[in-house]
Amino acid sequence: LGVTRLMIENRWYDEAFIKAFTDFPLLVRTATLARLRAHEVFPGYRTTLAPDGPSMKVQGLTDEQHAKLGDYVIWDEGAKALRAVTRDDVGERMKQKGIAPALAGTFRVKLVGGAEVECATLWTLYQTHLKDYDLDTVADITRAPKALIDQLATDIATIKPVGIHQGEGINHWFHATEMN
Repeated sequence: LGVTRLMIENRWYDEAFIKAFTDFPLLVRTATLARLRAHEVFPGYRTTLAPDGPSMKVQGLTDEQHAKLGDYVIWDEGAKALRAVTRDDVGERMKQKGIAPALAGTFRVKLVGGAEVECATLWTLYQTHLKDYDLDTVADITRAPKALIDQLATDIATIKPVGIHQGEGINHWFHATEMN
């Protein structure tokens, strides 16, 4: 969490990638921390998740699973309005639909029943969470030297490509999932 905070503070991330391929732009109700669902905002909402799209055909999502998960909502910077997004609305598909998700922000959202709720992007909420993980606190929690924590963040941000191989060794044995 400390490394992530350093990377965000230094803007050592690819904002276009985050908007196109993560759930950080999704809106979350600040009172309950539940993701805002499309059917809660748009009267008579019907999903546009294609039965022959990657979620169903490649990942094996079932109709029952999709009914339980539903579709989510983002703030579209281009349209200056709320937009529903499905699991398949990522990357190039998002661009083709003209969706320009806001990464940060807090919004008042009127629900189908007329009530208003405050929502924020996951990115905004995550940054709030990271306030507790300054370098001094992380060094105290982990007992790792501050300089090494800072170097790790710098290396992750500047070495291309970068990879972290966690569990190399122990994960090749019985009960590795529990250990990892």
